[in-house]
Amino acid sequence: MAADALATAVLQHAEHGTFPQDEAIISAQLNSDTLSGLLHELIQARTNAQDDLRTLSKDTAPDIDTWITRAKDLQADIQRSRETARQIVAEHEAGRELRAKAEDTRRKVQLLEKEVTFEETLAGTLEHIRQANGLLDDVREEAVRGDVKKALEYLEEAESSIAGLEPLGDTKAYGLLQHRAKQLKESSRETATECWNALVHVDAEQRSLRIQNHGLDANIPGAAVPEISIDVVVLAAKGLGVFDALLQKLSKDVERIIIRPRLIIHDEEQIARVRVKDEELSLFIKQDDMSSVALFDDLQTVIDFLAARLPQEVALPLSAILIPSMTAQLEEHWLELAVPLDVADMSAFQDLLHCVGRLADRIEGHGWHGSKALRDWVHNAPRMWLMKRREAVLGGVRNLVFTGLRETKVVERIETQTLSKEDHEAFGGSASAEGNDEWDDAWEETEEEAKPAEHEAKPGITPAEDDDGSAWDTEDLDEEAKSGSNRVGEDSDAWGWGDDEQQPTQARNMTPKAPPASAQKVNGDPPPEPSERQITLREHLTVTAIPDSLLSILKDIISDAQTLAGPTYTSSPIAPAATGLYTLPTLALAIYRATAPTAYAKLPTGNLLIYNDAIHLASSLRDWQASQPPASRLRLDADVKNLETFAKRAYGSEMESQRVVLRDLLDGAQGFSNCTKPPFKQECESAVEQTVDRLREVHRQWKGILSDGALLQSLGSLLAAVTSKAITEIEDLGDIGEEDSHQLRRLMDTISTAKDIFVQQREGGEFADMTFIYCPNWLKFQYLAEILESSLADIKYLWKDGELSLEFEAEEVVELIEGLFAESDVRRRTITEIRRSIRR
Repeated sequence: MAADALATAVLQHAEHGTFPQDEAIISAQLNSDTLSGLLHELIQARTNAQDDLRTLSKDTAPDIDTWITRAKDLQADIQRSRETARQIVAEHEAGRELRAKAEDTRRKVQLLEKEVTFEETLAGTLEHIRQANGLLDDVREEAVRGDVKKALEYLEEAESSIAGLEPLGDTKAYGLLQHRAKQLKESSRETATECWNALVHVDAEQRSLRIQNHGLDANIPGAAVPEISIDVVVLAAKGLGVFDALLQKLSKDVERIIIRPRLIIHDEEQIARVRVKDEELSLFIKQDDMSSVALFDDLQTVIDFLAARLPQEVALPLSAILIPSMTAQLEEHWLELAVPLDVADMSAFQDLLHCVGRLADRIEGHGWHGSKALRDWVHNAPRMWLMKRREAVLGGVRNLVFTGLRETKVVERIETQTLSKEDHEAFGGSASAEGNDEWDDAWEETEEEAKPAEHEAKPGITPAEDDDGSAWDTEDLDEEAKSGSNRVGEDSDAWGWGDDEQQPTQARNMTPKAPPASAQKVNGDPPPEPSERQITLREHLTVTAIPDSLLSILKDIISDAQTLAGPTYTSSPIAPAATGLYTLPTLALAIYRATAPTAYAKLPTGNLLIYNDAIHLASSLRDWQASQPPASRLRLDADVKNLETFAKRAYGSEMESQRVVLRDLLDGAQGFSNCTKPPFKQECESAVEQTVDRLREVHRQWKGILSDGALLQSLGSLLAAVTSKAITEIEDLGDIGEEDSHQLRRLMDTISTAKDIFVQQREGGEFADMTFIYCPNWLKFQYLAEILESSLADIKYLWKDGELSLEFEAEEVVELIEGLFAESDVRRRTITEIRRSIRR
C-alpha cells in the first residue's frame, strides 16, 4: 500500500474524524518502511499547517495588538475599582462607630434632660403626694368619727389625686399610696358589710331573718354619728360599691330560708308556715294546711315585713330581684300544678286566681316591682288551662290508640236505603205467584230502623262495571280538597293507594219495610204499584274499643265547654277557655289519624280495623253532632270527612297490598307460556293453586272483621285482579295449540273454584252463585275458558246469539280465533262475519 494513501486517510481522520472506506487501506499491512513514510508525510503536513498559521498571523497582527492593549486597560480599571471598594468599606465601618457614639451621646442627653425635668417638678410632685396622703389620713379620721358622708367624699378626692400621679406609676411612692387607698377602701367595705349583717341578720339554721329598726351604738368618743342606722350603712355601701352585692345576698337568703321552704311540700304532706315576731321573720313548726289561701297569706306577710322594716331605697331594688325569683318558684311548685283538668275543680282554681291577684295588688301597694308576671299569669290562665287540657287529651288519645286494640267487639250497623223492585228481585226478592206487584206486602221495620242514615256508605246492590273507584264518594273528597280545613297529612300520594280502589259498600241482611198506610188495600182494591221501597240494611262488623272510648273523650270535652259557657262560670276568668275547647276534638281526631297506622300495623288485619273503626267513629260523630241543639258550636263535618277519607285510604292500601301479593303469585305461571311442557307445567299449576289458596286465606282472615257485604265486595275485587291478569296474559299468548288450550282451561277451572266463596243462601234456603255480582270480569273469564275448547261454530253462535259480545270486543275475539285455529276458509268467514256484525 502506498504511504501517500495511508497518510491521507490518517490526516482525514485527524481533521474530520472520518474513517477510510477503502478496504485496501483498512486491511493494509504496516511495516517499518510504510510507517517511516507515513511519519514523514505527517511531519510534512504539520509543517505546512504551521506555515499557513504564520501567514495568517502576519495578516491579523494589528488587530491582536489592539485587543491586548484593551485587555491591559480593563485590568487596570478593575484594580482601581477594587481599591475604591476597599475605601468605601473602611468608611462605612468608621461611620458605624461614629453613629454608635452619637446614639450613646443622645441617650446621655435625654437622661440629663429627664433629670433636669424631675428636679424641676420634684417639689410639685412631693406636694401632690403629701396632699394625697393627707386625704387618706382624713378618710381614716372621718371613718373613725363615724362621719360616713365626709369619709366617702375624702376617699373620692384621694382616689382622684392618686390617679393624677399615674405618670409616676413606676415609683415607689405611687405604689404605696395606691396600696394604702385600697386597704382603706377594703376596710371600709368590711365595716359596712359587718354593720349591714348586724342590722339585717340572717340565721340559716333557725330559718329566721331579723331586721333591727334602731341603729348600732358607735361607742366612739366624739363620734359625729353616735348611732349607726341602716340608712347610714346603705349610704356607705353605695359609696363603696357593695350595695348591689348585699342586695343580691339578702334576696338569695330570703329565698333560701323563707320562700323556698314555704313553697315546697315535704314527703309527710306537710309544709312550714311563716311567723312574724317583733323584728324577726321566721318559719315555725310544719303544718298540714296546704291551702292556697294560707300560702298567699304567708307570702303577703313576707312582703309586708320587708316593706315595713327596710327603707324604700333598699326595699324597692330588692323587690326587682326577689319578686321575679319568688314568682318563678311559685309557678313551678304551686301554680302550674294547681291548674285542674276537670271542670269540677274549677272553683278551687278560681280561688287561686283571686289569691294571685291579691298578691299582685299587695306588691303594687308597696310600690314594688315584679307584679306584672303575676298579672300575666292570671290573664293567661284560660290559655294555660286549655293548653294543659289539650296535652292531657292528646296524651290520652295517643295511649288509647296503643292500648285500645286489645279489645274488639262486633257492632251492628243499621241503614235505611231506597231499593227498586228490580234490584230487590236481583238480590233474591220474590213476587207473588200470580205475578201481582205487591212484592213488599210482608216487609216490616221498626220506627227506629226507618230513620235514614245518610252518612253511611251506600250499599252496592248492582254489580260494579269496573274497578275505577265508583263507590268512593268523590264529590265529598273534592269538597274536602277545596276547603283544606282541618287536614292532617291528607296527601293521597303519600299513602300508596290509587284512585282506582273501590270502597266496600255496607249493604246486606236486608229487612223489608212495611208499606205506608196510604199504600194499603182499600175496599179490597190493590194499591198502586210501588216503583221503589225503603228497606233497612243490617250488617255486623268488628271494631276495637278505640272509637267508643274516643267518642267518650270528645263528649267529655264538649260537656266541659258547655259547662264553662253556662251561667255558673259567666264571671269566671276561665270562661274564655270554653271557645278553645271546641277545637280539641279536631286535634284529638288528628292525633288518632297520625298514630293509628303505627299502632294498627302490629295486627294482621290492621288496615281493615282502621277502616271499620274510622267509619264507625265517623258515623257516631255525625249522629252526635246531629243530636246537638241548633245553637251548638260543635262543628265536626270536616273531621268526619277526614275520618272517612282516612278509612278509605287504609282500605285502599290493604287492597293494593293484597293485589300485589296475588299478582306476584300468579307471575309464577310465567304468563302461561309453555304450560304443557315440564317443568313449566308444574310451575304454572303450582302458581295458580297458590293464588287460589292465598285468596281463601285472605277470606279466612277477613271474615268476621268486615261485614258480609264488604267482605264479598273486597274479595271480588281481589278475584277480579287475578282474573284480569289471567285474561290479559292468555290473550297475549298468540298461537295456542290444542294441548295448550286444554291445559289453560284446566288452570282457569282451578281459578274458578274460588267461586264457592261467593255462594249465598237466598230466601227459601236456595243457594245462588253471586260471583258475577262481586267480580266485574267474572263472566268474561268464564267465556274465555269456553272459547279455549270451543269450535268456530260454537264461537260464532256465542257471538251472534249468545252474550259473548257483551264481554269481548270484536278484535279480541278475532285475535283469539287467530291464535286457536289454523288458517282456513272457515276461519276467514267466521272472522269476517264477526267484524261485519259490529259494523251493522
